[in-house]
Amino acid sequence: MRPARLPRGARRFAFRALSAGALLMLASLARAERIEGPAPWRLGGRVGFTLDASALPDSGGWTLEVSLRVPPATLAQLARDRAGNASLRAVVQIKSRSRGAQESTQEFGIVAADTALGQGKVVLVRFAVTPGSYEVRARLADMLSHRRGLIHGGADDHEAVEIIGSASVPQPQAGRDLGDLEFLWPETAAAAPPAFIRGGRVVVPNSDRLYGLMAGEVRARFVARGREGDEGRPWRWKARLLDAAGAALARRESTAAAGRFLDADVAFDVTREPAGAYTLELEAWQEGDPGTLLRRSRFSIGWQSDTWLRSAADIADEVHFLLSADEEETFAITPPGEQERQLDVFWARRDPTPKTAENEARLTFRARVAHANATFGPIGPIRGMFTDMGRVYIRHGEPDEVLRQVMPAGNETLTEQLQQILDTETRSPEDVRQHSLGGDQRPFEVWTYEGDLPLPLDVDPRDKSRGPSRRRLLFLFVDEQGTGVYRLRYSTE
Repeated sequence: MRPARLPRGARRFAFRALSAGALLMLASLARAERIEGPAPWRLGGRVGFTLDASALPDSGGWTLEVSLRVPPATLAQLARDRAGNASLRAVVQIKSRSRGAQESTQEFGIVAADTALGQGKVVLVRFAVTPGSYEVRARLADMLSHRRGLIHGGADDHEAVEIIGSASVPQPQAGRDLGDLEFLWPETAAAAPPAFIRGGRVVVPNSDRLYGLMAGEVRARFVARGREGDEGRPWRWKARLLDAAGAALARRESTAAAGRFLDADVAFDVTREPAGAYTLELEAWQEGDPGTLLRRSRFSIGWQSDTWLRSAADIADEVHFLLSADEEETFAITPPGEQERQLDVFWARRDPTPKTAENEARLTFRARVAHANATFGPIGPIRGMFTDMGRVYIRHGEPDEVLRQVMPAGNETLTEQLQQILDTETRSPEDVRQHSLGGDQRPFEVWTYEGDLPLPLDVDPRDKSRGPSRRRLLFLFVDEQGTGVYRLRYSTE
């Protein structure tokens, strides 16, 4: 069984390595997460958000457009916690060796009429840049939260999370430039803030680059710049929609008026495409050019409401119980639509009745997670699913037998129980220490599973070496400090 962990963004530790107080202190830290790989970058949690960056040529050189999306799950949680009176501060900074740092700060409240067509609040920041590499750092803080204590230097500190990524502005190609593909929400006639109006069009960045359930058309803006003196030549462009294997699903091509700049949109209907990762490929050139300018950018398609509306942190927390450590780290930086596809495949392999509409294995897992959070959550930020009892319950379900001693005495002490374990099991519980000669009176529980035990849900059913077996599993949990937090001190798993 894998060790317990803190929520994503904090370092992971086994429960036995830290006291409960230390866990509470660590979990309260503001998180800064450096995410490897190309944009967009996502961070879940109570004040989670998504960050994207697109470099676009303009008349002054280059602009790096950084969009920050606060998803509905974050808005809903903060609205509940603050009785609809939440206030957020977004701080976006870019930094390079040649230009130093540039920073922008915006504060906003939570209102019913958000920016992204019912899909969250979008903040857009523009920075003047030159070709090269940039560190992109964004911090989102709940301005109505206050945490005071030794860990914060004795000063108030707002609850906040931070993403640190990297972006690049390309060098010219034979004196010509093609910017990044900037993924957009579908155009709407609804009123939009001035920052999102371009040439009479509504241009709202889709920071997650996610399409499907709430947006059946993938839409992207692109800007190309020709050389001075070539203003008289018209532009041509062509785009392809590619699946994960690189096969072309659809094509578009068009011409544009002569001029130094090409500023256009491309759109593809994706309502018939399954969940997963996709690539949008674009080529642009002016008539007479010896070659084309090329850009490829990934996006994803998702069809389940969880993919769109559920917190990325909640999805990551559940995946912790299903995937190996390496698989989990890869999953965390996978686009949301591809996450949906991978989970669909995972649960389809475990569906006991694949011809029915419901997947009983998935429903069982969700029910166990909900029970663990409701039953085993200690005081503090650590969810019940990450306690030792919660992890065992999620993995194996309801025990066949539970021996619970809250105030052990006489022959019911932990000392007596340890002796019974020694008499019946081949492995000695060496790490459980006796506190007194008269009998260890720490509260404890013993969970027993026996009979034909099914495979845990994280085990691949295709593994023929891991079939159901008739056996006996025993788990001993001890309340070390008398605080009601039970730690796993022995098991036969």
